[in-house]
Order: sequence, then structure tokens, then C-alpha cells
Amino acid sequence: MNHIKGIVVCPQPRAADAGADILRRGGTAFDAALAAAFCQMVQDPFMCGMGGMGTLQFRDSRSGAHGMIDFHARAGSRVIPDMWANQSKGRSEISAYSIFDDYRSELGYSAIMTPGTVAGFARFHERLCTWDWADLLAPAIRMAREGMVVTPFFREFLTRRPQPGLPDGKRRVTSSPGCAALYLRPDGELHEVGDLIRHPEMAATLQRIGEKGAADFYTGEIAGVISEDFGRSGAFVTAQDLAAYRVVEAAPVIGTYRGYRIASNPPPGSGAVLIAMLNILENFDLAAEHAGSAAHFDLVARAMAAAHEDREQWLGDPAFVEVPVEEMMSKARAAAWAAKIRDGWLPGGRKAAPPSCTTHLSVWDAAGNCVSVTHTLGTGAGVVTGGLGFNWNNAMKLFDVQPGRSNSIAAGKARTTGMVPTMVFKGDEPWMIVGAPGGSVIISAVLTTIVNAIDFGMTAVEAVSFPRIHCEGGPVFCEARVQGDVVDALRGLGHEIRHSPISYDAGMSRAHAILLKGGRPSGGADPRGGGGVAIAW
Repeated sequence: MNHIKGIVVCPQPRAADAGADILRRGGTAFDAALAAAFCQMVQDPFMCGMGGMGTLQFRDSRSGAHGMIDFHARAGSRVIPDMWANQSKGRSEISAYSIFDDYRSELGYSAIMTPGTVAGFARFHERLCTWDWADLLAPAIRMAREGMVVTPFFREFLTRRPQPGLPDGKRRVTSSPGCAALYLRPDGELHEVGDLIRHPEMAATLQRIGEKGAADFYTGEIAGVISEDFGRSGAFVTAQDLAAYRVVEAAPVIGTYRGYRIASNPPPGSGAVLIAMLNILENFDLAAEHAGSAAHFDLVARAMAAAHEDREQWLGDPAFVEVPVEEMMSKARAAAWAAKIRDGWLPGGRKAAPPSCTTHLSVWDAAGNCVSVTHTLGTGAGVVTGGLGFNWNNAMKLFDVQPGRSNSIAAGKARTTGMVPTMVFKGDEPWMIVGAPGGSVIISAVLTTIVNAIDFGMTAVEAVSFPRIHCEGGPVFCEARVQGDVVDALRGLGHEIRHSPISYDAGMSRAHAILLKGGRPSGGADPRGGGGVAIAW
């Protein structure tokens, strides 16, 4: 196994292949991650893209540097804090998205926030990559020209029944002529599995960014096309917003779990929430329980719900609100929650259901360089600017439309996110690289993957594949593979249960992990939708 040069794990097998090819030809994990990430934008164009946002954690073995590059979307300068306060129909069961009769926060130009993806990956390249920017974009440009093959997951995303208050896939792709032209067949129907969709305009945009640099997207010719389209179409984002966009570099938030060090992303990401869940579980001897038993899932569900209560109250953009990160992650806070759980505290009252959006990428190389990056469009606004060929984000739906709260709307503000690109260390050495797509269910997927590996000794494949639950403070969602008698026992303990009919439910998020157990690298791609592990020898 010592001859392995590196591993790339992500939901898109062909993107993983592109990253492994970079490693095979002498590139670092950083080079491979950038190339693979842009290929993900082509292969899964509603999950991520140039019009999106994300959060990236890196560990540089050469310098010892360990940090975050956050490129969250930010509200345009034309937003007004109370503009939607009295018009919303409430919040959806899917990660509490705001609901409107006209889908204004979900579809169209009013859903778009200032994108950070191109700036974020450009900063990552400047900081850490060794290959030329244009060379690393070349695989994605080639893929866009040759076309993406429609996968079952891509098809299912657009054809599945929407949650109450949200649009279906046909409505999404017809939100703009450019989007409809790309994602409808000539007969006006959605593409079938196996169809080939070519993206020549996306290829041209990527080519220009490769030649002119990321600045062209924010202040150059591409920025001009974007600004003209946005201005004509009533978007909240202006040319000044694009020009003023900056990524945020910060240290990861750090916690511990049973002697392991946990590093994840700071607010408005949910790394502190993940660490809070682990802190609560550390008060219980999970390893004494059978994996998959009612006792195991009961404790995990209560820990999830407890940390989500704090998340709902406190999490926001730290540039706008004070976020008590240390209190959220404190062992004392966790001990107090653990005491309540022992006294019989149960979640209840909050609505939530697993969504499935966003994408993730975990990369490791033999030198010890590591990358964990989660990036997204939300679920896509259904807007493709003419001539540019890529989808825009719909991040506005994740704000709280009521003013005066931690996650309320404000110009220039980032909204909260469930993204948690995470690394686990044993001593000073990386032990696991993990993350997931899937809204707030991301936190649950990453939590259970870590617990499965540490407490139950599972392999990478076992850890990401094991039957999964999710709880945000309301029902406990269980995959079909959670045993019937276990579900009955959880009900007997007082939980409201939603037992999915799907064995590998993509709504439970899709964790992608690299486990470096005993110095032997292995990858686990979640089987719930797509999934690729590519190894470079």
C-alpha cells in the first residue's frame, strides 16, 4: 500500500478520476482537489458550480499550515432586512427554507447571492497549488465540451416529488430560458439517464477564466455580462457586490473526541455544531452498545437534537452577530446536555426532513497533504445567464426572513450552512478526511461517520454505508435498513419516527471519507447516490 500516491473521494466518479490523474502525474492533493472540484461543476451542475459557494479545509504537510478558506455567498447590496418579513408562508420541512407562493427565495434572480466559488478556488490555488491554474481547469473544460452523461442521481434530483411548498424539477429548470435550453430535451421533457448534455458555453467561460484568471469573473468581461443580466432581471447583486467580494481565511474550530482531535469549519458553517454533538456523545460509552441498536441510535438522535437547539439560537455570520463558539463547543455545555438526556430529555416540536443537495470532495496524497472541501449551489435557482452556461445559487432561501435574529437578512451577510468539511487527527497526524453534501443533514452524516470509525472500529466503506438516522429536534428519520424492532424500541422511548421506505436514502446525505488508519489509506464513497473512489498509483 505504500506505493499509493493519493486518493480522491467524491460523489462524481469521473471527477474523482480527474483528480487521481493529476496525482498520478506528480501533482499534489491540492492540485488534484482543484481540478476535481471544477470537474464536479460539470458533472453535477445543480449541486455545485461557478455561481455557488463553499468552505475548504486544508492541511499542508510541507509547512505545517492548517486552515480554512471560506467562500460563502453573500447577500447583495439591494436586499432590505425586512423585505420579506410579512410575505413568507413559513419554513419548509427541508432545512427550514423560506416558503413563498412565487418561490422568490428558491427560484429566479431574487434567490441569488453574490457567489464565492471562483474566488475561493483561486485563493486556494494561489496559496497551495503547484500546477498552473489553466492546466488544472483543462480537464473540466474538456468534460464540458464532450458532455456529461445524465446519472440516476442527477435525474432523481429533478424528478423526485418536492416537499410541500417547494417547486418540482421541471419548474426549476424552466425558471430561465438558458436553463431550459440546457436541461430539457427537444421534446420539452427532462433528460433521461444515459443522455449526454454538452456545455459549450460553460466550457468557454471556464476557458476564459483559465486564460484571464478569476478576476475576470468579478471585475472583467464575465463580470460585465453578469452585471448586465442581473441589473436587467431584478437581482439583488450588483457589479459593486461582485467587485467587492472577498474570501475569508481563518483557523478551523478545534475539538476533541475520545482522544482524537476534530477540526472543522467556523461559523457561519456548522463545525461547532458537529463538535458539540461529539462532546455530548463523549459523556456516554457508545462502544458498549451494539452498533445499530436502539440504545445507540437513541443517544445519537438526542445529541443531534440538543446541538441543533443551540445552532438555531446562536449560529450566524460572525461579521454581523456575536456567535458564542466556545460555549457551543465547551465540555461543560455538553455535560449539561448529557445530564438532561439522562433525565429523559427528548427532542420535539421542530420540523425537518432530509434534503439532498451540494457536493463534497476529500483528497489525500502520500506526502500527507489533505483537503476537505464542500461546495454548493444550494439547489440551484434555475437561472443560467445567456452565454455563460452555468447555474446560479439560490442561497437566499437559507436566511431567516424575520429581522433581528442571528440568521436574518442583511446586505453583505452570509447565511448559515450545514456544511462541515472536517479532518480528524490522531496525535499530530491526519486520521480521517470527511465531509458530505445534503443541507443540515450533512452534520448528521459526518457525525455518524466519525462515530462509526472511532467507537465501532468500522472501515471507511462501512462507516459511510452503515444505516443512518437524522434528527434536528423533531422526528427521528431512519433509513429502511434500520431494523423494525429498533424503530419500535425508539418509539417506545418516546421518539417520533419517520421510517423511510428507501434502504440507501440519498436524503440522508452522502458522506465521503478517507481513513488513514494505521497509515494505510482507504476511501469510502457513500452508496446513497453516485460515489467515486479514485486511487493514484
